[in-house]
Amino acid sequence: MRIIYKDLKNNRVKLNTENLNDLWHLEQIISPGDIITSVTWRRPKTKDDKIRPERQEKERVKLSIQVKDVNFHKHSNRLRVLGKIEKGPDLGEHHTINIVTDSKFTLTKHWESDHLERLEEAKKASKRPKVLLIALDDETATFGLVRQYGLEELGEITSTTSGKMYESDRESSEKEYYGEICSKIRNYMENKNIPSVIIAGPGFTKKKIHSLLKEKHPKIAENTHLGNTSNVGKSGLNEIIRRGIVKRVSEEDRASLETDLIEEMLEKVSKNGKATYGKKEVEKAAKMGAIEKLLVSVEQLRKDRKNIIPIIERTRNTGGEVYIVSSEHEAGTQLARIGGLGAILRYRIS
Repeated sequence: MRIIYKDLKNNRVKLNTENLNDLWHLEQIISPGDIITSVTWRRPKTKDDKIRPERQEKERVKLSIQVKDVNFHKHSNRLRVLGKIEKGPDLGEHHTINIVTDSKFTLTKHWESDHLERLEEAKKASKRPKVLLIALDDETATFGLVRQYGLEELGEITSTTSGKMYESDRESSEKEYYGEICSKIRNYMENKNIPSVIIAGPGFTKKKIHSLLKEKHPKIAENTHLGNTSNVGKSGLNEIIRRGIVKRVSEEDRASLETDLIEEMLEKVSKNGKATYGKKEVEKAAKMGAIEKLLVSVEQLRKDRKNIIPIIERTRNTGGEVYIVSSEHEAGTQLARIGGLGAILRYRIS
């Protein structure tokens, strides 16, 4: 995310999106009642519009809408913002502005501290390297990408090798399977500008792939890291994150950080009581100044912002750290299931 300018006296910030992560961050920032000003496309209205057999071509216009609804469509790479036109042609009519991965617009809203922090997080995140994940064995290879909002599955390759094959056919099938995996790795890294890759799974297939990369694509092999997982498929990809393999490759990876924090919280709840979860318990800890790290589910903040913001402010005012957690990965979903609020404490509270 590029912040073009801030005019907080007038509650205006002009932004330029740069990647898919930015759209996810914006879904958490933009709220009903905000004003978005952008160049967009709109079909001009005419008095006889309803009876014309042919609709007019859309025109490029600049307008401002008051936001009614925001939806992040990660598979079509867009953030759809629906609202009522406040400034521009067709005042009072509804219009949808599509924010994509290279959009410039001005957002006018009541900016709170968590909104501004998320903007800075998006700005920093755009400079972090992406990591391609592959969870595989000798039958299946599943590809994924760690985004700020969580894990994005990219695709899967299945081997045609069968136990009933002759040895020569088996070797040919394996060679084809390994070659296809290497080709996919190269394509993803080139097309999505990914600098490094993690290949993990049970068994020796990962080492065979790495050897083939050294032979066919030595530059990619130099930036390839191997790891062990018990599973393949989506479970294997999540295991790569959970085991901290991604963090070793990219220390600032958000999904790994959030997973570690939630696991630490749950472990402390079960062992020594220096953690808690649930709105009532966390609010009590915040009032006592006992929170060292506050974990807030994105969904919970969106649903209950009025009551969550005071907890966030109390935590910050007493020196605690605040983490807004995505539910697009397993640990984040787990936090959402237990009420969307958790806290690692400085000391036990009764």
